Amino acid sequence: MDIKTSGDLKGILDVLSRMEESERAIADFYRTCGDTWTSEKEFWASIEGEENKHIQYIERMKEIISKKPEHFKKGRPFNVFAIQTVNKGIQNNIQKVRTGELTRNNALFVARDSEQSLMENRYNEIVRTEDIEYLTLAKEIMQDTGSHKNRIDDEIKRIES
Repeated sequence: MDIKTSGDLKGILDVLSRMEESERAIADFYRTCGDTWTSEKEFWASIEGEENKHIQYIERMKEIISKKPEHFKKGRPFNVFAIQTVNKGIQNNIQKVRTGELTRNNALFVARDSEQSLMENRYNEIVRTEDIEYLTLAKEIMQDTGSHKNRIDDEIKRIES
């Protein structure tokens, strides 16, 4: 049964909206880090820019699902409250950066963990579809997120050596 007739459309769009909030929160975190540690502004700004691109991709994914719900079936369930908890944690860490409670090194660990949690929000598992545009956007978000984690890991290794 497709999501148009199953009544799951609203729930799926809600999950995507929460995931969009996660992308927005982590972009804000990266912007705050770049503003705080200006000598590494380029590092943080580059990842922030990609997060902002993900926000646009998710908005497009929601449009695709809304316009063609018959092409989508409900995928695995996602816990919206867990996503909201992650978002609150990111907001808390933004405040810690602003107040100096979070060091640059610890911010890198927070960033890595945040990217890992975003990777666990598998966009291609929210719905089942063969819609090429949706799948392409989901794949790019996941590839970028993996790349972010690797770049952050490389930065962590650099400061630890």
